[in-house]
Amino acid sequence: MREELIRETSSLLAKEGYEIFCCAGMRACFDIVARRGKEILLAKAFEDIDAFTPQQARDLQKISLLLGAKFLLLGARAGGDGLQQGVLYERHGIPAVGVGTLKEILEGVFPSERKFKALSVSIDGSRLAAARMEAGLTLDALAEKAGISRETLWRYEHGRMGASEENVECLERILGVELRMPLNPFEFRGVSIRERTILSPVGFESVRAKSAPFELAAKERSKVIAGEEADRRTMGKRAVAYGKISEMLDSSACFLLKESAKDSIEGVPVVRKREIKEMRKPRDLLKLIEERSD
Repeated sequence: MREELIRETSSLLAKEGYEIFCCAGMRACFDIVARRGKEILLAKAFEDIDAFTPQQARDLQKISLLLGAKFLLLGARAGGDGLQQGVLYERHGIPAVGVGTLKEILEGVFPSERKFKALSVSIDGSRLAAARMEAGLTLDALAEKAGISRETLWRYEHGRMGASEENVECLERILGVELRMPLNPFEFRGVSIRERTILSPVGFESVRAKSAPFELAAKERSKVIAGEEADRRTMGKRAVAYGKISEMLDSSACFLLKESAKDSIEGVPVVRKREIKEMRKPRDLLKLIEERSD
């Protein structure tokens, strides 16, 4: 089922003009890298979105925000319930949808309902407040007229909570305006995180990721993805994936190793950690990576 989700997602994105690279076999926090022009999307697929872990969510968000990519979780169900068409879900701060909803989003039709624990409708608080004042109603007056508490109405107007379908219908009927607000999952943003890594003294902003195909992502004016010490028997396979992922992300790729007899592995440059200690600026690393690229 997961493989089918990945195939369907890749097919949908390809039809919309995205270039696709699938790295599902690497057991990473994303299965798909999609690029269209300068737009980059990292997507993870699970049959059950509840299987998505907090660690994967943190890594996906950290990498995406640092590298300027959008992020998305795809699934077929949440626990024992199938994902509803046209509804936006969320797991650990990552927006989640079914393939059918993704198809609608790519066609420009965004969901207005979201479900975390209970289904709710995203409501345009600014429009609600403007319509209320235009109708000459105070918060107390509209709350009484709609049978909604004043506190709940205040929360709607300030974007603090979603509304029930019943409450939205009631408010729209009283005020005579459309209050539902479409939700674009690709516009979800999180808190950008910067961590101290081996590349920090060189001048890069960087993050470390435990569940990504690579261990480290960094950027200054240019972007770098890097793998650190790992099972040497699998590094050749990883190098092939690094090459493609770095191309999709418009970044440089390298291995950061304590020691190595080779200057590159399957075309991916090797940078020894002692060499990094001698560097003073980002260009020093980028120049070495360029020199060792096959």
